[in-house]
Amino acid sequence: MYSELSDDDKNMYLDVLSQAPIMPFSNFVSRGDIVDPIDISRPRAFIDREVYRLVQQTSRDRSSRLIPILGSAGTGKTHAYHSFKDKERENRRRLEGAEELEEVDASKFATSSDWTIVYVPSPPASIRVLLHVYTCIIEELGAELIDIVSEKLVKKWGGTKKGIFQKPKLDEVIQLGIREFPGVFADCVKALVTYQLDKNKKPLAERWLLGESLEDEELSDLGINSVLEDDDICLSMIKIITENLDRVLILYFDELESPYRMLGETAEIKLLEILKRLYNEVKGLVITIAVLKEIWPRIIEIADAPLRSRMEPEQELKPFSLNDLKIFFSKSMEAFWEDNNLNPPLYPLFPLNEKLIEMIYEKTKGNPRNSIKLCRRFIDKIVMEEMTVDQLLQVGAEIVATAKPKAKIEEEEVIDFSKPREVIKKTIEEILAEEEYSIDVNPQSVAGAALKCINMVGEEKGRKFKTEMEFKFKLGKRVQTLAALIQAEGNKWGLEIPSIKTFDRSAGVAGYYAAKRLKDAIDEKAIDKALLIVPTGSRGAKFESILQNNPDIHKVELNNEIGEKLIANALKYPTLEGWQIAKIIFPDIGEYQPPLVEETPSDEENTE
Repeated sequence: MYSELSDDDKNMYLDVLSQAPIMPFSNFVSRGDIVDPIDISRPRAFIDREVYRLVQQTSRDRSSRLIPILGSAGTGKTHAYHSFKDKERENRRRLEGAEELEEVDASKFATSSDWTIVYVPSPPASIRVLLHVYTCIIEELGAELIDIVSEKLVKKWGGTKKGIFQKPKLDEVIQLGIREFPGVFADCVKALVTYQLDKNKKPLAERWLLGESLEDEELSDLGINSVLEDDDICLSMIKIITENLDRVLILYFDELESPYRMLGETAEIKLLEILKRLYNEVKGLVITIAVLKEIWPRIIEIADAPLRSRMEPEQELKPFSLNDLKIFFSKSMEAFWEDNNLNPPLYPLFPLNEKLIEMIYEKTKGNPRNSIKLCRRFIDKIVMEEMTVDQLLQVGAEIVATAKPKAKIEEEEVIDFSKPREVIKKTIEEILAEEEYSIDVNPQSVAGAALKCINMVGEEKGRKFKTEMEFKFKLGKRVQTLAALIQAEGNKWGLEIPSIKTFDRSAGVAGYYAAKRLKDAIDEKAIDKALLIVPTGSRGAKFESILQNNPDIHKVELNNEIGEKLIANALKYPTLEGWQIAKIIFPDIGEYQPPLVEETPSDEENTE
């Protein structure tokens, strides 16, 4: 029991807690790029079994499957990905015989098939979604993926040496490849064969295969007419990879509601169309979509009948049971003590106790995220000596008592889809605004947020305008794509963002190519003016030259922090930077007026 710990032991453990740089339960929001160390699998066991069953079936017949995973905010949708990734590593070690796994329950392993799960943070717009998926696959499987696929195909097409002095003929191998993958696949075949057989052009082919923009002269040197970011070309590469990879790919789409959060129903429909294309045209996929339970009726409403009919039955994440919460708390604390080179205390729930854990469970109804938050808050109170365990027990009892009526109302509240559409829309937007989610500042999310700010300000000021995502125009025989088109004030504006990973570093060469796409669109009279959003401090002689010589291209600079605020406020009210972006389109909208900030209760008030 808690009382059996000596005063010295209590003080030692509390001192370690107070001095630790990272407190237990600090990360209560799961992120796709940060591993969750503690997993309580029971609430998710039935979902795991269902996904692994689909992997087995897909491994046998190579037909793709699509399964929705539903959960309210904080129930572990993103965390489920980390659990699958852990099982993938175990499964891979077993299949490859990398190490002996003794006395392990066979049920721990997902399947005897080989598989890889790829985390796909859902872009909040439909801009280059297939390129986004392709990039996620490449980043997950590593650069050697291109080596594996190209080597296998070139060998299949007779590209191996027949003797010491006999080299395979590049053109002959390409022609054999095009017979198997004709039409739109031709450029993909050329790039893969060139990458494998032509040492001089290998770096150029690699750049194309990784989705980088090439000059016309470089494309001509490769004998290629297209760029990988084009949807049809990108989908072709995904097809070639999945058909020549000896494993099943699980694509884990997280936060499927993000497109609606940024741009509304149009973006949502476009993303669903991309999912349908992947399902219909690509082999060997298990497409897993994680989505807010409250938003699912809307997605089902707008999805077309063929997509609905092909989905597996939706699976819902369950909350923690009381035992789950106790196990999670004790495992988390045990990991903390071990990280600080201490034997865990004899009482596993220290510095809380069983009654406090029960009160946390009553308050949160087993919601994992809210439970973690409250555990952290109670630990803080004890460590900072603001309250004793006995005082917390008393306050905790009051919290639970006052929370019960409200909790009951929340459980009974549902979205009534018989109400007028605007009422439904408002209800959904309120849910999304309250949902805590990780913000990935990438070209797609920034473009979506910028367009949302333009829409909001334009509507507020009563302007006539029209926006279109993924605007395509012809440059000679090639089709080029801009992030968006805005028609307003008698002008056609093109919006573009470089293909970069972060806004905390210069856009470099990608900035020049983004500016060049806008210049080409202006020269072709596809647009009149342009808006280019780049990371702060983006430099380069060619980049600066193209901007100086093209005054109709308006540059906006953002860093990661500004981008995150821009995205977070996209459904509420534009930030200063969002307003300034809109002002480029609507010059006479006046100065920025920040929204009134409502006072929120402090943590102390919330606890008491």
